[in-house]
Amino acid sequence: MSTYLIGDLHGHYRDYERLLVSEGLCDEALNWTGGTHRLWIMVDFFDRGASGVRCMDLTMRLQEEAAETGGEVNSLLGNHELMILCAFRFRDSKHTDGLSVYDHCLRWGGIESDFEGFTDKHADWIRTLPAMVLLEDTLMIHADAMLYVDHGLTIDAVNESFRALMDSDDLPRWMSTLASFGEHMAFSGLDLTGSKRAEQLLSLYGGNLLVHGHTPIPFARQIDAETVTEAWEYAGGRCLNVDGGMYMGSPGFVHKL
Repeated sequence: MSTYLIGDLHGHYRDYERLLVSEGLCDEALNWTGGTHRLWIMVDFFDRGASGVRCMDLTMRLQEEAAETGGEVNSLLGNHELMILCAFRFRDSKHTDGLSVYDHCLRWGGIESDFEGFTDKHADWIRTLPAMVLLEDTLMIHADAMLYVDHGLTIDAVNESFRALMDSDDLPRWMSTLASFGEHMAFSGLDLTGSKRAEQLLSLYGGNLLVHGHTPIPFARQIDAETVTEAWEYAGGRCLNVDGGMYMGSPGFVHKL
């Protein structure tokens, strides 16, 4: 069994299809052909591209098909999943600045067509997603940010905290958590501070390699998106960024652990 990772999709359904087929995880009809292999989507499914719901629908179907052959298709919880769930739950509620939650989500890159196609089925599936996973010696999170420490000092505690949030009617808590996802590049930088943060998370939660998406590699490295065709290893080999930046023009890639 091999493990494959695909970074942030942001509604780029055709690119998602192409990557699955080219890696042999699906056939041309988009049926699961990955056998006992594992596929993890590092999210975000939604926003900046027009087909976030289609990306999630395909993933949900492949999850069922893979299970029938002993394989796995899974996803982490990302900030854009949390954001659309917040808008679905609190749509017209006002935040402290007077804007509705829905308007806030549009300002954060939300796509109106995603909100129109989003249903209870999608909301229920998102609530099952973990914010953090330790897969053998690899610690997987969506964001290169330190907010996870605020949610608990064990993986179980972090995931339970996010599950409790998604069951909560506490809108200020939702908005505060979404704002915390605004941090990027917490583990990079020219000094050693970023590496030390990565070491802190690995020490707390386990693993030798920290894998994330969230910050597009073209942005983090200040390079042309079209040239990004593989993951970026940094922080002395302790971190791996798999967000190719498809919405910026990268062709995307599938990373095999």
